[in-house]
Amino acid sequence: MATVEDRYRVTRMVIAPARRLMRLTSLFVLAIATTSACATEATDGLDTDDVEAAADDGKVDSASELSVRVSETTLWITRSLERRGNLFVVRGRTSRNLTDGNAFVFDDPYGDFLQRTARTFEVTFDASTAHTMVDGVNLFTSLSFVHSSSRPDHLTARVTVRPRLASTTGPSSLALTAELTPIVVAGHTVYRVTGRSTKAITAVSSTLGDARLVDANHYTVDLDFDQLMIVATPGGEFSVTAALPAGPATIRASLGMVIKKLGLTSQDIEVVYPVPSCTTTIRSCLTALPDGALDLAACGEAINVRVCQGQLGVVVDAPAIAVAKTASDAKLSALATDAVGLVGAARATALTAAAREVIAGRLAAEQGVWLLGTTARTAVLARATEVPLDDAYAYPLAFVDGLEPAPGDVAATRQVAADAVLGYLRTQDYLHSALGRSYLELTRELRTQHVGSLRAFRQTSALMTLPSMPNVDYYVGEWLGMHTEVNVDHTTGVPIHVLVELD
Repeated sequence: MATVEDRYRVTRMVIAPARRLMRLTSLFVLAIATTSACATEATDGLDTDDVEAAADDGKVDSASELSVRVSETTLWITRSLERRGNLFVVRGRTSRNLTDGNAFVFDDPYGDFLQRTARTFEVTFDASTAHTMVDGVNLFTSLSFVHSSSRPDHLTARVTVRPRLASTTGPSSLALTAELTPIVVAGHTVYRVTGRSTKAITAVSSTLGDARLVDANHYTVDLDFDQLMIVATPGGEFSVTAALPAGPATIRASLGMVIKKLGLTSQDIEVVYPVPSCTTTIRSCLTALPDGALDLAACGEAINVRVCQGQLGVVVDAPAIAVAKTASDAKLSALATDAVGLVGAARATALTAAAREVIAGRLAAEQGVWLLGTTARTAVLARATEVPLDDAYAYPLAFVDGLEPAPGDVAATRQVAADAVLGYLRTQDYLHSALGRSYLELTRELRTQHVGSLRAFRQTSALMTLPSMPNVDYYVGEWLGMHTEVNVDHTTGVPIHVLVELD
């Protein structure tokens, strides 16, 4: 499971590749065919057959298949994509012997085709390139068959993939809809999990993604592509915790990729599966939304909504980014002052510089993003600067290196102990405690007290020892008015226990 430190220390500078991937996906979205054809009765007289699985059609396992039939030829595709190392695998079989095949998106090769037996094949693609697929873009596979005088030698299959939750565990009071829907939020494609509760919820949080309470009985979690891939990794999962009248309840789920739509045709795919367009219905829906709207889910899936880019709305351009950068500089000046309390004088400059670098990357990642209006654009750029700043205050050790233990040096050990407090705080669930807010929210709303508490702990926390435990040093202070202590091994200088006493 990726930590906050992972996000800034390991993936901090993948913003540029992510931006390129976003552009590539946008180009695919504008050029790739898709359809929402419903299932039809398969007959040998058809030149095209399509089937679409319902959003919640029961368990999907390695034996589940979708099938279509065209020109006396049947194609079966296993619904669940196999995960093989870093690859996703689409597995298929036909009622006729194959001679060859190739996979492509529009007219560009995509994935690797492998004929395994006379009538079975697979198409594999790397998880790093899965963005195109999980956004709902059609994957086409040209299939060539042993010559037949009464049947076509070539047919083209198309599949669309959808992320789907699996192995959900938790109380019966909470539920998650299996299928994740790609939608546009704040100019980016996210994958929405929807959930419900049979009991009233007062707050909701998740280990990954952006959790939001819709009403007392419904909630959503939006995952970005990187988070989606974390959950889709073998052994990966995410959880949602809801505050219920009887206390917090948690539901957990893993995730896989499944076939949402399957088609087979003997005709020209550009005719059968035409390029999506900005329809009157979608345009009217988008135009009816307020200028500041960021969530475009009401107007349809991302692949269909994005084709309206260029016909309405605005994009994030260089002048808008310059204005946002100027605004962030003032906030970085405040951080430079507070950094001494957050991480100590020796690392204060490094913390501010790292935050500035992350903000610059976040702003650059918004370059070219399409939004409905200037109000939405201002909000998106403000968030691009505020989120890294909020994280710098709450999780400063994600931006700077930790300190080495210094046994026998009280001043240096105070710094190590304060780092241990920060490490402890980020693991605590204060949202579902008497405080009623997450740790991040507390550090945002009570920022002055948060910084002051850490500054005092770094500079003046009391050193105490007990005769009964001569090898343990106790560094005692407070955080937000709560008694705080760190137990440090006297010999090694390593913190061994942290307590923040919540009344």
